[in-house]
Amino acid sequence: MSAEDASKLKKDQLVIVDYENIANNWQHTKKIKSVKTKLVIYSNHMEIWSSGQVPDRPMANKLWYQLPKEYRLKNKNGKAAIFWQDMEMMNITRNCPKINGKNYNEYYREWLLKNALPDSLNHYIDGYFQDNGNSTVSWIDSGIDSDNNGEADNPRVLDAAWQSGMIDFLTTIRKAKGDNFIIITNKGEKNLFFLNDGVMFEKFPNDYLGDKRAGGWYKCMEIAEVAGPYTIFQVDWENLEFGIASSLLLDNVYIAVGQNLQIPEQYRVPTGKPLGEQYKKGDLYCRDYELVTIEVNPVKKTGRLVPR
Repeated sequence: MSAEDASKLKKDQLVIVDYENIANNWQHTKKIKSVKTKLVIYSNHMEIWSSGQVPDRPMANKLWYQLPKEYRLKNKNGKAAIFWQDMEMMNITRNCPKINGKNYNEYYREWLLKNALPDSLNHYIDGYFQDNGNSTVSWIDSGIDSDNNGEADNPRVLDAAWQSGMIDFLTTIRKAKGDNFIIITNKGEKNLFFLNDGVMFEKFPNDYLGDKRAGGWYKCMEIAEVAGPYTIFQVDWENLEFGIASSLLLDNVYIAVGQNLQIPEQYRVPTGKPLGEQYKKGDLYCRDYELVTIEVNPVKKTGRLVPR
């Protein structure tokens, strides 16, 4: 991140940056923080790169060499559980073996609080974004063996142990950083609502949340409406207008496009205050603002802001 990048990011209300920016260019990163801009630190608790030599990632590389190999999640054949290419999954469950009195969750949260969310930076850091904040794991591999007994875990038992591990981890972060600290998890599900302040719907809309109508739009909107005040719709570039319009049907949703991209100036349209709640008009879902009317067609995946 350059000084120019930091200056541009100060225009946004919520900025999520990888924890490596603390090591690589904190002198620029900290300048993002302002009265109107919340600065949130990103980490991927669930996975670690399968090499300790990833370019420009000194913190992760050092962690890779330090982490006991017993913390890696395996299947019944002893092979690594893989979700993302070139990364190995970690054993977030309560079944994870303890090394020197600590399981993976205990080890990682101590590392995170010391290195990525230190109290010395409280003045700048407003929150924590946890990637892969899902409360289940059995869908990754039908043969996961989280207790290392050589047998595949019962899926329901495995998911319960995974969710317990997630709750333990986030509860500790919340206690350490306080109630005003922002916690956002990446997955649009409800199981962690009592611990987080919002969720990110990656590649909104998602069709894996229980309803596939309009690509899952209806279910995403239903969940987002009751999520926290820092909920995010992350959209692909071609769906930007649709995502922006959908987010404006609700009061608690931020919009993000792609990765490392900013919303172009032509989309930063003044809307004024909302004049009421959303309403249905034919095939459209609408909402009136002082300066524009929002129109969304979830089936056609279109959205627009119509000047009033």
